[in-house]
Amino acid sequence: MPVLPSLITLGNLYFGFLAMAKVTDVVRQQGMSADVIRNPEVLGHFEVAAFFLFLAMVFDALDGRVARMTNQTTAFGGQLDSLADVVTFGVAPAFCAKVLINLYEGNPDGLLPPHPKVYYFCAAVYVLCAAMRLARFNVEAAAGEGDDHLEFRGLPTPGAAAVVAAVLAFWCSRKETNNVVTGWLFPPEIFDHVVVALPGLLVLLGLAMVSKLPYPHAFGLLVSRRAGSFPLLASLVLLIALCTVEWQLGLLVCTLTYLLSGPVVGLYRLVRRGRVDPPDQDGEGVESSSSVDLTVPGRN
Repeated sequence: MPVLPSLITLGNLYFGFLAMAKVTDVVRQQGMSADVIRNPEVLGHFEVAAFFLFLAMVFDALDGRVARMTNQTTAFGGQLDSLADVVTFGVAPAFCAKVLINLYEGNPDGLLPPHPKVYYFCAAVYVLCAAMRLARFNVEAAAGEGDDHLEFRGLPTPGAAAVVAAVLAFWCSRKETNNVVTGWLFPPEIFDHVVVALPGLLVLLGLAMVSKLPYPHAFGLLVSRRAGSFPLLASLVLLIALCTVEWQLGLLVCTLTYLLSGPVVGLYRLVRRGRVDPPDQDGEGVESSSSVDLTVPGRN
């Protein structure tokens, strides 16, 4: 049993639990009245929950690398990682989103009509698809058919959780009075509209996770020669600049861009070659992923 990598993986699970506990405090302390959604204390709870989800992603990214560095890659670590991911990137984001949806459900403004079964269904679809995504990854990894080092088949569960966490953080930024870029680009009602779109977004994320759409391994893409393009560098500079000005909006743009990259790349490959598999799988001569060793046991 690898000790240090397992502790890091358990840190991932721990912060996923804390995210759920934090939004539960909202209901316990504030109730479900219509005024809760503008309460600064409520916004603070959700903002901390979003921060915990992002912090869990850091632990998830580190455990595999630490296991390789300490020569402690084991089947136990891979299984523990997937079990932790089911909670942190499957249950926790859906739970946090469901609590936020409940705060708006039946609100006098009429933004989200009271359809509790529909909202339960949307959150459940996300959780079930995340579990299936992780199970598929484990089966394919055991058969030697896991995700490519530079590409995932289907939206990875941390990527889906990042989208939900970014939406929560952006909604919490409504308490900020100096968000010039957000105020310039969007009307004041944008913060309520993102919550209205949240049930559909949960279903979309669930379907993206169990799909075969190609999603890049972000870190692997950056350190490979495949990423050497000036437009990509310029785009990253602009996103970093946006994050330094308004980090909530910057995170939302980054995560939504990543979410849309799968359908865009998949459609491009489908139109050009009639399939969505990576070009290096059908002999088009794209650089092999073996040029950079980024294997992360249990990374899914």
